[in-house]
Amino acid sequence: MIEEVLQRPGFWALEGPHDETVLSSRIRLARNMSTVPFPNRLDQGDLSLLRMVIDRFVAESEYRESAVLIDLSGTGSQEKRLLRERNVITSEMEESDISMVIACPDYDFTILVNEEDHFRIQVIRRGLRLREIFRIADSIDNELNRFVQYAFSDQYGYLCACPSNIGTGLKVSVLLHLPALAHKKRIGDLSKQFVKSGLEIKGTVGDMARTMGGIYHLSNRVTLGMSEVDIIETVDCAVNEILTMEDRERDELYSSSRNDLEDRVMRSLGLLLNARKINYVEAMDHISNVRLGVILAIIRDCDINTLNEIMVNIQWSHLQRYYNRTFRSSAEADEYRSVYIRSNFH
Repeated sequence: MIEEVLQRPGFWALEGPHDETVLSSRIRLARNMSTVPFPNRLDQGDLSLLRMVIDRFVAESEYRESAVLIDLSGTGSQEKRLLRERNVITSEMEESDISMVIACPDYDFTILVNEEDHFRIQVIRRGLRLREIFRIADSIDNELNRFVQYAFSDQYGYLCACPSNIGTGLKVSVLLHLPALAHKKRIGDLSKQFVKSGLEIKGTVGDMARTMGGIYHLSNRVTLGMSEVDIIETVDCAVNEILTMEDRERDELYSSSRNDLEDRVMRSLGLLLNARKINYVEAMDHISNVRLGVILAIIRDCDINTLNEIMVNIQWSHLQRYYNRTFRSSAEADEYRSVYIRSNFH
């Protein structure tokens, strides 16, 4: 079942609007059963009841021809890490002994079971496609609701394990490649600006001082007191503002510091094509520079799709799967990462 999920093309393989900058859009809906405690307090009887609901959904829902249930308690650490690297599950689920995931390859969505909430409906697509993927998530939500009564309050909305998710239970996330804004150190200003709108922008390594490959997450912080439409509109407007700023900074960088920019891009390309070992963070930083070079037509014999695929496949477990081996050390992984990059860079 896991192999079936992993063999499907990932969200990065299909093009979408503004995908030079917007690596992915994600909609996540948090839902809980009304009759059992939150996942951190479930007993064996509660787990059995929850499993009955999940089994019915997989067997009887409109998605039954494609939906598969993966019980992570019986899944090896390598497979779980692969699923996490693919954004099928989260790092919390990777460590959990009660988590499961319903994956539906034909419709390209997942339902995370017993992460922080009983259910988290998740839809991810490449490019800026928030309204489209919300409609998909909403349809899945309605179908799941046929099999389970949700914990809901007329006063507060959907009840969730974390108070920050109470209300709509909607988390809208956009993954952005912002090399020019990061180079100009503009991300901190953006963060302060978006706080007023109930949004947050974070680096991919957990803080604003340092990120990886100029990649940032923009998401809503508020779910209570706003409708789903309002949340999506707020995030969409913020993303479009960022796109304008990033384009302006790229043009400014190219026109005012062209020689320095081309030097940075070509040095990164040279390193990626010739390095005999490279760690993941370093590789992502150099791929980010090359990606910017492709966008600005400094590099013409490489394409964004190839770079996106490399960014995914140079992760630890993806490399192990590609080369059908288990790495004994990070140094060995770094060597195989450099081999993969050299052989797939075109």
